[in-house]
Amino acid sequence: MDLAGILHILHVAAVIIFAILTLICNMATIVAFLKVSGLQKKASSLLILNLSCADLGVGLIEIYELPLVAMKPWPYGKYGCQLLAFLGNLFVSAGMLTTVAICIDRFLLLSREYPKYLRIQTRKRIMCFIGGIWFYGVLLGTVELLLWDMLIPPALHDYFDFSHDCRSPPKHNLIFALVLFILGIFGPLLAIDSFGAVFVVRLIKKLRQPMVHPSSNTSMSSQNANQSSGMSAARPCSLSVPVAREAAIPMPEADPNKRYKKTAVLLGTIVLVVNICTLPYVLYVIITSFFCPQCNKAYHRDILRYLLYLNSCINPFLYAATMVKIRDFYKRVLCNS
Repeated sequence: MDLAGILHILHVAAVIIFAILTLICNMATIVAFLKVSGLQKKASSLLILNLSCADLGVGLIEIYELPLVAMKPWPYGKYGCQLLAFLGNLFVSAGMLTTVAICIDRFLLLSREYPKYLRIQTRKRIMCFIGGIWFYGVLLGTVELLLWDMLIPPALHDYFDFSHDCRSPPKHNLIFALVLFILGIFGPLLAIDSFGAVFVVRLIKKLRQPMVHPSSNTSMSSQNANQSSGMSAARPCSLSVPVAREAAIPMPEADPNKRYKKTAVLLGTIVLVVNICTLPYVLYVIITSFFCPQCNKAYHRDILRYLLYLNSCINPFLYAATMVKIRDFYKRVLCNS
C-alpha cells in the first residue's frame, strides 16, 4: 500500500473516531444540563446547552457523510444529498451564531452591573435569541435547496451525478458560495473575534481598577455600629473599648472579580478553539476564491472542513475543564459506573 492509501485510511479512521466522540461528549453535556439544577437556574447556561445541541448535529453530519469520506458511491441519491446540504447549513451556522451569542452575553456581564445584566439577559430573551439562531440556519439551508436546480451551469450538468457523489450545485456558483460562506461562517467568526477583543480590553481595564466593596463595607459598618452601640448599652463602660477594637478588625472578603475571571477563561478558550478550527478553512476559501483558483483541491478542502467540524468535538471538553458543575457531574457518573 502506498503512502496515499495509508493517509486515506488514517483520514477515515480519524473522522470516525472524532464523530463518535462528538456524539458521545455532546450528549453527555446535554444530559448534564438536564440533570444539574445549578446549571438550569442560570439563563445564560441555555446558550451553552444550545451550542451542545448544534455540536451534536455536526456529529450526526459526520456520521451521515462517511460514504463520501471513504470514497464509496454516494448511497442516498439526490434527496439525501440535499438533506446533507441543509443539515450542514443548519448546524454549522447555528454553532457559529451561538458562539457569537455567548461572546455578547459575556460582554454584557462585564460591561454592566450584575443586577442590570440579569435584567437584560432574561430567560425569555435568551430563548428568543436561540429561536432566531435556528431560524437563520433553516433560512440558509432552504435558500440553497430552492436554488439547487437553478444554479447548475449547462456545461456542468453531467458533473452532478447523485448516484455516485454528493455535490451541491449552488456551492459551485461562486457568488452564492461566497454569500453563503460570509453569512454562515466568515461573518460570525469576525463577530466572535471582535467581541472577544473588546471583552479582553474591558476586562484588563476592570481588573486594573482598585477593588471596591461598597455593599459589603456599608453593611459591615452599619452592623459594627449596631453591635458597638448595643454592646455599649448592655455592658459596663469599661468593656466598650475592647469591643470597638474587635469590631474594627477587617473581615476577609471574596474577590469581586472572580466572576469575570471565570468568564474570561471560558470565553477565551472557546474563542481560541473556534479560531484554530475555523480560521484555516476561512483563509483557504478566501485565497482559492480570489487569489489562487487553481489551488482549490477537493481533498485539501475536505480536510479543512473536518478541522472545522473538530471544534464540535473539543467544546464538551472545554465545558468540563472550565465549568465546575459539569466536571463534578462527569466525576459522579464515572464513579458510579
